[in-house]
Amino acid sequence: MLNRKQQPLTLLGLLVLLVLASCFLEQASAGRHRSRKSRPKGVNIEIYHPKGVLIWYPYRADMEMFGIEIFINQANQGRDSSSSSEETTATCNICLNTTDVTYGKFILRSDDAIIRSRDHVFYNAIVKKTSGPAYISRSNEFYVSESRILVADVPGTASQSRTEGSAAVVDSNSAALLNTAQSALQQEVALLEGILIELNQQCHATQNQTRQLLLHAQTPTRLDAKALYLFVELQLAAKLPEFDWNRALVDAYYAPNGIVFETATIVDKLKILKLSKKLPERPIEDMDAFQTEDISNDIDSWLAL
Repeated sequence: MLNRKQQPLTLLGLLVLLVLASCFLEQASAGRHRSRKSRPKGVNIEIYHPKGVLIWYPYRADMEMFGIEIFINQANQGRDSSSSSEETTATCNICLNTTDVTYGKFILRSDDAIIRSRDHVFYNAIVKKTSGPAYISRSNEFYVSESRILVADVPGTASQSRTEGSAAVVDSNSAALLNTAQSALQQEVALLEGILIELNQQCHATQNQTRQLLLHAQTPTRLDAKALYLFVELQLAAKLPEFDWNRALVDAYYAPNGIVFETATIVDKLKILKLSKKLPERPIEDMDAFQTEDISNDIDSWLAL
């Protein structure tokens, strides 16, 4: 039996042994973790609901390409690993490959793949290194469990989980909002055009303002009214293609110094004059300016008498 002096020493020795044992266990556990961490992972397959699959494989030295053949509910499609990736008698449901490396991984994805619970999945993982042909690095099979399926969209894609009914409602609402916005915009444009017309009339209250413009152009021969209209429309569309000539051009007829054409509104006339300023040689001019010049010349001639 231990005396009182030996009891503390014995307890101390036991504590030391426990500490040493704990250290050895921690080192052994850390060694196992390090060995697991250093071991590269294999093929990782993520299955999504309602559809989609994401496969990734870690990049390794000299790897040039990674691909995969997935067979769903088919007999095992194992092949000789020495055969090339093109030699196969069965058709894979999902056939993907890539040479791109993203964040140290080869990442493959199929947004439309459909894999359900209890499906039988067999895959061939295909690797190609820079020094040789492609080969099957691994083949495996499994039955898909419910817990393996991720209820989400494949990362990086827009949501595809809307039902047809809700999508139709959203499309209908969007169309209604778009029509409302277009109607409001048209009303705003009509209001602004009305204001411009009023302002223009106030500025030219003493003048007889027309909707006529002069186009400096000549026809090869004398054309009838319909052919002349088409000629002018083609000429104007070539010079100002951004303008709606089918709506704005009303009439056209010959003049001594060109072809006169009439617009649908005063606002159309003002727009055309504004846009034509950027054209070389100014091929379009305001007929009202010529009328003003004629009146001024007449007054000058009267005063000279």
